[in-house]
Amino acid sequence: NGACTPLEEGGCLCSTSAFEGKVFNEMPTRAEDVLSNLYIGAYDPSSFDEGTYTIEEGDGVRAYLVDNEYSSNTVFEVTDAYGRTRLLKNSKQFVRIDGSGFSFRSAPSFMSILNEEASLRDARYEVDATIDHLLYHPNTAPFMAIRLIQRFVTSNPTPDYVKTVATAFKTGKYDNFGSGKYGDLAATISAVLLEPDALSVVLDVDPFHGSIREPLLKTIAFMRSMELELITEKKVLELAYPFKNKIGQMAHSFDTVFSFFLPENIPTGKPGAAMLYSPEAMLVDMPKVTGLLNGLYSTIKNGISNCYYGFGDGRSVPCEEGDFNNAVAKLSFDTSAEDAAAVVSELSTLLTSGRISPKNKELIIDTYTSKLPDKAAALRIAQQLIVSTPEFHSFDTVKSSGETRESASTPPPSGVPYKAVIFLMLQGGADSFNMLVPHTCSPKDLYSEYKKVRGAVSMPLSSLLEIDASSSNQACTSFGMHPKLATAKQLYDDGDLVWFANAGVLTRPTNKDKYKSHTKAALFAHNSMKLYIQRLDPFKTDVETGALGRIADALQK
Repeated sequence: NGACTPLEEGGCLCSTSAFEGKVFNEMPTRAEDVLSNLYIGAYDPSSFDEGTYTIEEGDGVRAYLVDNEYSSNTVFEVTDAYGRTRLLKNSKQFVRIDGSGFSFRSAPSFMSILNEEASLRDARYEVDATIDHLLYHPNTAPFMAIRLIQRFVTSNPTPDYVKTVATAFKTGKYDNFGSGKYGDLAATISAVLLEPDALSVVLDVDPFHGSIREPLLKTIAFMRSMELELITEKKVLELAYPFKNKIGQMAHSFDTVFSFFLPENIPTGKPGAAMLYSPEAMLVDMPKVTGLLNGLYSTIKNGISNCYYGFGDGRSVPCEEGDFNNAVAKLSFDTSAEDAAAVVSELSTLLTSGRISPKNKELIIDTYTSKLPDKAAALRIAQQLIVSTPEFHSFDTVKSSGETRESASTPPPSGVPYKAVIFLMLQGGADSFNMLVPHTCSPKDLYSEYKKVRGAVSMPLSSLLEIDASSSNQACTSFGMHPKLATAKQLYDDGDLVWFANAGVLTRPTNKDKYKSHTKAALFAHNSMKLYIQRLDPFKTDVETGALGRIADALQK
């Protein structure tokens, strides 16, 4: 409407005016009204001279008035839902664009634009305030509740279970546990472990309950339960390196800031069809399953050694079972029980919390008995069988269907020529804005805009590998590729590579004003975007359709 002047480089130059005004003209009726409308903190009124303020009391609100009136200098004292005393100034500051009816809140900033000594102090204050904001954010308690329940009890907690644990985190109390302070972990963990969802034996047989055990925790629990002992002069147990490549995990060796797996991971197969979460399933693939079982079998038969792809730090070698000469540690567990059933029951208690099914227990007892009178050999075969059971690898009570799994048959060839699209998903992060850069563009110089926005991390124009885009409908006749993508440039020049820029997952076309209501996708979380791309059809709108086929259909609309 003419209030602002457009700039050639983009954006507008506007004349503005800053204003400060009061929010409340009278005593607020609730503390929640103060907390939801006031954003600027105030100094403690008790630090001023006596008589500076007069006090009025309301319902959960105390007002400190200057000259007995409600103004922008009034200070309200309330207690928030976390038990913190909050002092907030009855003030709002906003910026008005002159010549228009548009205005917006002026966010407070306490950092000086000058290079003052106080800037370091104020920076620390702002960091502390940011940490407090995150700690006391309404989403923090349920976030922590879900993560802790997933680690200790079940991958798919019920809403009531999450609410109870989140409440314990917020109030700091669960029954007789906790200090009553926000974030008390004694109360939180007590709620996680003592709620009926964690203790119910009925839920143990529910296929929607429980979780898969983490590979590293399985390995450590096995070594501790079976009393692993060092048998060399070394004080530290050295395992195969990198141990993570063998079983999928190792302490302090996770690949990303999201740790070893994602809490929202939904596996393929029947659990995925039921939309069940299974974070640990991300680590379950054939090489890691084989590596874990090889390591456990080798530890049972030959200790921590290089025997038969064991956990030892060296190349695999063949060994005789029961030979521990190449080992740096071995299992020292022994049992005083003479009866086979008693031995297997003790192993079941130690390794699966007694969850071995009657059918599996009977099989293990019979196999143990067949090895007698060699008690050591019998114990080893029982240990191997138990670590092969599903009860050892999960926190569920397993019920066998009794049905024989059908063998997969190879379909007869159709004789039709076959082509496949191979989709490579590269893990990790990529700075896509420096992979494909505007080069020659008109009438708007998009490279200059790119350089201004990216600043010090922008790519120099002279360093880019220029590719022709004149036959496209893009705003640029050419783009520049990162100088280390020479092979990709050659593929593009040969017509064997095409760029999909600004790709993402939307459930429908939208804009920045309506995207929250228009799309189910989490647009600003790259872990979610990666999951959506891997699934190709994350919300199951076009089941059993191909990615390129759906892209072609969309381009033709």
